[in-house]
Amino acid sequence: MRLDTITELLGIPNYKVTHVIQNDGSSLHFIIDQIKPLPPVCSGCGRVHAGGIHSIGANMVEDLPISGKRVFLHVPRRKVRCLEDGTIRVEEIAWIRKRFSLRFAEQVYRLTAIATNQEAGWYLGLDDETVYRIDKCMLEKLAQERLDSPVTPTLMSVDEVSWQKRHKYVTNVIDIEKRKVIWNHNGRGKYVLDKFYRKLGPEGCENIQAVASDGARGFLSSTKAFAKNALIVLNHFHVKKNLNDALDMVRKEELRKAQKENNDELSQILHCNQRFILMQSKKSKRKMDVLNKLAVLNERIYQAMLLKEQFLAVYKTKDQKMARTNLKEWIIAAMKSKISAFVELGNKFFRKRHFILNYFVCNITTAISEGINNKIKRLSPMAYGFKDVYYFLLKIHQHCGMLNPRLST
Repeated sequence: MRLDTITELLGIPNYKVTHVIQNDGSSLHFIIDQIKPLPPVCSGCGRVHAGGIHSIGANMVEDLPISGKRVFLHVPRRKVRCLEDGTIRVEEIAWIRKRFSLRFAEQVYRLTAIATNQEAGWYLGLDDETVYRIDKCMLEKLAQERLDSPVTPTLMSVDEVSWQKRHKYVTNVIDIEKRKVIWNHNGRGKYVLDKFYRKLGPEGCENIQAVASDGARGFLSSTKAFAKNALIVLNHFHVKKNLNDALDMVRKEELRKAQKENNDELSQILHCNQRFILMQSKKSKRKMDVLNKLAVLNERIYQAMLLKEQFLAVYKTKDQKMARTNLKEWIIAAMKSKISAFVELGNKFFRKRHFILNYFVCNITTAISEGINNKIKRLSPMAYGFKDVYYFLLKIHQHCGMLNPRLST
């Protein structure tokens, strides 16, 4: 192949191939040089040096493969004395990222968005550590361009997800309309979400119309303090989970009593193997049979199940006034039930009644957050765990947020 043909194939501005020094079954090695000599740019201060050159070395840079062969470019690199600190520094070349071309680094970044670092390394012939360094470098560069100033969401959801054992969490803010993670941070609670709101600034916070949350105190207090115009919507999936938790607590208490009294019939109905029948929201013949038996065998668990069924009527209506009436009646019934788990839940729902009813004003949930959380939970096993939390946050953006390569395609 002619050298000028290889030069055109590489397509590197102002560089041409001068020699082919190796061509074997797996790799190609080319010496390239500038077509028109330009003054070097210092990698320290970033300024153009019009003065003398200290020395000239060479770097081997890997580029995209050609015909299945790995391509290595031997590039002359001039050294200059930095005008600021007087240190001898190698020149900066825009299309080179350390030992790789920029387009090769972009290829690594695109591969790691759909495969593990180990798989991407196997495909490209790189070790895991090299893939990690290239990927992190690319993500950091893109983060400076796309994440430093997050776009204010109109409707947002906030949730936390565990990334390591011993209660290590990251907080994610999702734009519900874009269905993307727009901001995340290590940790959870009020002080973490405060950082997001401060980054948006007062004007950005005013433009937020609604925030969906699981009802965590830190998230609620932070949103109240900064996004004062926003409706706080308590996610109805978490509300229903609280109901199931209260019902399950009563089930366990009554099961222990039934086992002590050798009541086999009741123990069999309340056993954990039958738990899904009690917890399901939809009515079925099996569930009605269980309810009829419990009405005779155990009044307490029967009453708890009726309270759960009664609460579901709150979300069955689309009318806010009717929902308010149903919620008020349920809270009163829960308080009068004398079942400790439901009395406590009634108090909790009374404190958060406005957030529950906001769902009927702005029909949003944290469903998108839960879906994204499931994707995030798969990231850690794929990578065999993350030791660098900052890299983990960037990977969340790469797979579920603003750093996803598919955004630009």
